[in-house]
Amino acid sequence: MPATKQQIRQIIADNSLNSVADVCRLLRDSFKDILQELMETELDENGKADNGGNCRMFWSLFIRRCASCCTVSGQ
Repeated sequence: MPATKQQIRQIIADNSLNSVADVCRLLRDSFKDILQELMETELDENGKADNGGNCRMFWSLFIRRCASCCTVSGQ
């Protein structure tokens, strides 16, 4: 579900967003945190310790790859 205008205004105010770089940094960090939470939830639900290492490694690499693609030049 998309955020409402009021929610977006609140996000801008809460995070002191003043530039495109600020927005990109927030999106990059949020994206990484969301993927991390998905990974941990999946591991908790499956409860498979033997396969968890492979899954954790995959998600870790995926998160790093996505984060590097979302970097803003000059940071």
